[in-house]
Amino acid sequence: MGLRRSLDDYKQNEDATDVFPGERRTQQGRFSGSDQRLVHVSPAGSLRDYSYPLSGFSGIVSSRFGVRVGDAVEWFDALDTGSQTYRAGRSLVETTHRLDGFDVIQRDVTDGLAHTTTFELGDGAPEDAELAGFVEISPEGRDGRVGQLIHDEAVEVYHNREHDYLGTSTEFVECTPQVLERFDEILAAESRSFPEFGASEEYEESRLTGGVGVRVAFEDGETSLVTLLSDIETQSRSDALSAVATRTRRTNSDSAALLATARQAGQYPTVTDRLVATDLSVLELLSAPTGARIAGPDFDPYYQYSGGYGYTWFRDDGEVSTFLLEADESLGFDAAEIHRQSAEFYLRTQLPDGRWPHRVWPMNGRLAPGWANGHIEGTETQYQADQTASVLVFLAEYLSAYRQSLRNVTVEAIENALQSGVDGLDSSLEDDGFPTVCENAWENTNGRFTHTAAKFVQAYSTIAAITCDAATRERAATRATQVFDALDMAWAADEGIYALRLDDGDGNLDDRVDSTTFSLVDAYLAYRAIEDIGETRLRRLERHLHTAFSRLWKETDDISGLTRFEGDTWRQRGQGSEKVWTVSTGWGAYAAEKSIRLFSSTDEYDSEKWADQLFDQIDLDGSLCLPSGYLPEQFFDTGAPDSATPLGWSHAIRLATHASRVTRGARTE
Repeated sequence: MGLRRSLDDYKQNEDATDVFPGERRTQQGRFSGSDQRLVHVSPAGSLRDYSYPLSGFSGIVSSRFGVRVGDAVEWFDALDTGSQTYRAGRSLVETTHRLDGFDVIQRDVTDGLAHTTTFELGDGAPEDAELAGFVEISPEGRDGRVGQLIHDEAVEVYHNREHDYLGTSTEFVECTPQVLERFDEILAAESRSFPEFGASEEYEESRLTGGVGVRVAFEDGETSLVTLLSDIETQSRSDALSAVATRTRRTNSDSAALLATARQAGQYPTVTDRLVATDLSVLELLSAPTGARIAGPDFDPYYQYSGGYGYTWFRDDGEVSTFLLEADESLGFDAAEIHRQSAEFYLRTQLPDGRWPHRVWPMNGRLAPGWANGHIEGTETQYQADQTASVLVFLAEYLSAYRQSLRNVTVEAIENALQSGVDGLDSSLEDDGFPTVCENAWENTNGRFTHTAAKFVQAYSTIAAITCDAATRERAATRATQVFDALDMAWAADEGIYALRLDDGDGNLDDRVDSTTFSLVDAYLAYRAIEDIGETRLRRLERHLHTAFSRLWKETDDISGLTRFEGDTWRQRGQGSEKVWTVSTGWGAYAAEKSIRLFSSTDEYDSEKWADQLFDQIDLDGSLCLPSGYLPEQFFDTGAPDSATPLGWSHAIRLATHASRVTRGARTE
């Protein structure tokens, strides 16, 4: 069923220049979520689940809604007017559909594995108006082999363990199973439109589909739909149907109950700063009950244009955890429980050799599909060594911040993990002090990367500064100096930058500018806590940042920001040049902000100027921020957002940068 919708999208967008056909895009609209379910609400009110990585349930794969008056249906996705916003903090998505003569207010809230959608008719609505809808459910992500049961008050769609339920607070006027496209229709040039009311299907065939068309009565101008994702082995059919009935009765008898449910959602206390609230909300949306986070909603599940995003990368998650810890220490939004969950997840998933795998399922920490698990297979090359360093930085900083409040067993477990982690880092070092050939942070090249070395310096230095074990502290400090000195090999004096990697394939420095080298700022700061940096190296970093910002900066009529690295060809579609990335722009803003601690502004490089200029682009009213407050991964020059939206890494960088700016008293909203 998901494949059918992807093929439909491919037919509609095959010739687009700034859209990748067949993807499940989330740049428009907003998310409603819990730690088990993530539901996208489009501007047209359509619902789609991105829940699988969080809970193992697939849920809704497509839907559409409208209002039927007489024999005609006005579908919300055919309207060109309307609005959408968050209410109750950011727990409730409210969408206004403006029809001819009246409005319909749609409100969406996710609570656990249940999602509730209410529809309220505005003044002027005809008395005979009905809600019309189509919902396509894909239990366990199945494209086939699903079944459907139509009970008196709910529809049940199931495969094996996953049984999903659709109920309404008011009467079903019509409930029609929708037999979805057959092979010839899938391959046809034109898409088939659903629902098809009144279709006459054989009973046998109509019960072997995940699609259902509904007409639902309004009572006092309101009705609601509830979908519940369920595991038949842990929740019986009768219990699930009862849970759906309870929710539909509650919203039918008291629409304020929906708002009350929304206000109860959320792990963080009320935050008045709008940017902080936005970024915390996004990180919460992307989090599983384990505390691990997906990189972003998985828009490309068939790996047509990417390797997928609905997984936990230890680089991304480690960086997010560190940024969140840093921001919490500055702003005090009380995320101690979140930090604890992250630390415990990393302890559970560390491999015997002290390192971490490429990516795992956030719901349980098990190994997920990936392409950089060479160290598990027995080779170093297809491995991203910076990931382990990122996690170790967080564990060390978490231990430093919370040592006094942790149980002794937890302190011991973290110290053991750090000691094992140092062993893991050591196994990736060559005799010259530089990390061995491995994959880069962007996962598209092999080599010996400056970024990897910088993360090693930061990890070794942070461990050396905080650990209580003298032997580990001394070994980490020695290694930090060894790798810090080896960074000199990456200095391209003629270009005034630290190179992307030591070897470009022809034995020369790859002297392209790469935004991952902004990690040098954190490396320098961490190393300065244990050893002297020296004026020469400070001036090198100063020159590198100025050159990197200038060469990566890109400005069009619609957007401004930093590209990922020089010569980046990924996801260009019809553009033909590098795209602007929110991660790179945010990382640049963060590096510029933090560099203020390393050196004062000079005629050559003005830290505060670049910090302000770059942050302005990712701020809530910046050219790279969507009306929802979301930061997508990338932008085309036309201003069209692209790729994973919202991207957790970008939001964590923005949050930490904002916190640092507040601390120094920079101009903020």
